[in-house]
This record gives sequence, C-alpha cells and structure tokens, in this order.
Amino acid sequence: MEIRILFDSKKEDKGYFTGWGVSYLIDGHVLFDAGENEDILFHNMRSMNVTPDEVKKIVVSHEHWDHVGGLWRLLTHNPGVPVYVCPGVSREFKDKIASFGADVVMVKPFMEIDRNIYTSGEAKGMSRYGIIPEQALVLRSEKGITVITGCAHNGIVDILASVCEKMPEPVYLVLGGFHTLDLSLSLVRSVIKRFQEMGVGKVAPTHCTGTEAIQLFKEAYGPDFIEATVGKTVEV
Repeated sequence: MEIRILFDSKKEDKGYFTGWGVSYLIDGHVLFDAGENEDILFHNMRSMNVTPDEVKKIVVSHEHWDHVGGLWRLLTHNPGVPVYVCPGVSREFKDKIASFGADVVMVKPFMEIDRNIYTSGEAKGMSRYGIIPEQALVLRSEKGITVITGCAHNGIVDILASVCEKMPEPVYLVLGGFHTLDLSLSLVRSVIKRFQEMGVGKVAPTHCTGTEAIQLFKEAYGPDFIEATVGKTVEV
C-alpha cells in the first residue's frame, strides 16, 4: 500500500508548490483531505501524474479551510465521487458537497471505506474555533497499522489509543498533523513518550505539529523519522 503526498508545507524539489494543510492519495484512488488551495493541489497532482478521475473516494478529516481548499474543483471534475464526512460537520458543508452531485457518506467508527482502509469515525476536539468533529484514516497492511491525521484536534494520543484498542496489529506509522503546535515542549515530549510506549514504529509529523515539535520527534525517532514532503511516496 502506498501514500502519495500531494499537499504539504515542504516539498521534494522546486517542481512542486507548498501551502498550509495536507492532502494524501492512498493506493492511487482514495484521497484524504485537499489542502488549502486548489491551484496548488492541482499543480502538484499534474506534476505527480495524478488526474482527478483517478480519485474514486474522498475522505475529509474536518471542514476547515486548509483541508478542503481543493475539494470543490475535484468535485467539478469528478462529480459522482463519494465524500466521507463526520456526521457533525455543518449542514452547509454537506449541502455544498451534495450540490456537485457527490454522495455524502456519514462515517461510523472504524467503518471500512475501501479494502484495508478504515475511518476512525467522528471524534470531537476543542480548538480556538470551538468543538470540531474530525476523523482520521487507518490503513492495514503487512507492515502493520498506519494512522493518517488531518489536524488531530481531538488529541493525537487519544486517536492512537482508540486505534490500538480496536486493532491488535502494531502501529507501523503515524502521518499528518499532530496539533502540538501550541503545546509546551515538555508536553510534546510527553506525547512522544506515549507514542513510544504504544509501540509506534515510524512517524511523519507535519502541518500543525509545529516546527519545534517536529524537531523533537526527529531527534527521538532518528532513522524512523520520515520527512513528509510534497512529491514523496511512502510505502506502508
């Protein structure tokens, strides 16, 4: 199983564009989030030889602007694609997706949305914007479990604990935004300790994890730290 990084704040080379937010393509047809900007997303897709019609399913972690920026152009090009959202997202957001002819699918906890690809289901976390319904994506492969997060507003440790409770395999990789940007470095270290206690093998923190926190993860994980950069393909 492979994850292609289409949108992020760092890039492999100058042929790609960067921005705030994330977008990952799993196994060539399941898209998780759509970054902050449609022009950046579509440029990177073209540069990686990904066409909109290859996207057969879209999973939206939560409805913040930096995760849905490219969604509407994607739906214009591929209007029939199902979009998996948390039940608690706004009616306006659901209606806008449906207006493109897309099938709005309300997720349930650990629902399998594709072969060996699951949603964590909706969990609610606090942020400066209030309570946010959010979901993560969970992949199952021969290497173990991979957890992909958008922002992890509901707490990255709580997300991992929930996954470990439901799935007995070891956690091979955690990729995405860990939402540790505003935490003290001592709290970040406690998060890293919990990762290690839960047996997380590799990490690829990005986006709202924060520069200093990412550096701490890099120091703690050494060769098991993965730079999440636009243009990279991660095999899991």
